[in-house]
Amino acid sequence: MFDYLEVLLDYFKRYKFLYNYGLIPSAVCAFICAIISTIIVKKIAVFFNIVDIPNARKIHTKPIPLLGGIAIFSGFIISLLFYNYKYGALIIFDFKFIIILATAVFMLIIGIIDDIKHLKPLTKLICQIIAAIIVVFIAGVKIDFFRYNIINLIITICWIVIITNSFNLLDNMDGLSAGIAAISLFLFFIIAITQNEYNNALICLLLSFSAAGFLLFNYNPASIFMGDGGSLFLGFFVSVIAINNSYLKFSLLTRLPILIPVLVLFIPLYDTLSVIFIRRKLGISIFKADKRHFSHRLVNLGLSQRAAVLIIYLATLSTGITATLLTKLTLIDAIIIILHTFMVFGIIAILEWYSFKKNDNNI
Repeated sequence: MFDYLEVLLDYFKRYKFLYNYGLIPSAVCAFICAIISTIIVKKIAVFFNIVDIPNARKIHTKPIPLLGGIAIFSGFIISLLFYNYKYGALIIFDFKFIIILATAVFMLIIGIIDDIKHLKPLTKLICQIIAAIIVVFIAGVKIDFFRYNIINLIITICWIVIITNSFNLLDNMDGLSAGIAAISLFLFFIIAITQNEYNNALICLLLSFSAAGFLLFNYNPASIFMGDGGSLFLGFFVSVIAINNSYLKFSLLTRLPILIPVLVLFIPLYDTLSVIFIRRKLGISIFKADKRHFSHRLVNLGLSQRAAVLIIYLATLSTGITATLLTKLTLIDAIIIILHTFMVFGIIAILEWYSFKKNDNNI
């Protein structure tokens, strides 16, 4: 009990950083700019008829404007410039960050092109791999867990591509992908603070609040979608920032804190892996869009769309909040947290499997 209290006290001490370095005003700036940008972008999308048309595999029943990813990016970059101009206390625009930002913008552009021209899945996948390779070999972002560097490089590239795709696939219900991104980024912000990774903390906080500003318009019933541009941009940024954080700097353990990104991003990973499993089981292409995602399966259990999204939010918080403690706890405490995560998803998997067997002809 006292161990947990000490951890919480340590968090409060570190949050002086929020006031000393102007993170709160910058976060508010990101939130407000995202709101304003969303209003503007929505009008532009309607004017140019860049909208998502309803069909059999989609839930909405009327055309919804796309290009919400531009609003998220705008809120993020404007708040970064505001911070740099107003405070400038941290070094943000270094070579590494510029490369990461440039590749994230590349993913945003690819997504926007896909929203307008409908690219083939293989084309998007190749672009994701190219972006991951650039970040790994030019920016130097990679995991460092294994003895052989080639293994670290391969796993890093696979991680970036998988998480990027996971957020893209997660964008299947109003407010889902944007909400999970906002929650995940805020959790990574908390972790970065505890590890004195202040640059990463700032980036996570501003992007989280930018996604939250957009979420006001994207939550059910959504008046605008982020589109592939937004989901690819957010997914790529989250995947990179997750492995760019340090998790062992003040760890009381040996290597267990390296599981933090997996625990925080368990929901996107679970959705991606489970939908691939179901599609393979049904003998259809894993690239074929459908209504077999985690959120859809919760609706099949009788939940409303809002309830399904809220449950996924809570599941993300449930595993993510406990994951933030991994660097501060003993080995036994950490093992309990990891077991807690798998038990939560074990319960979900059992319920979903029942739904799958009951509705295997139409899920």
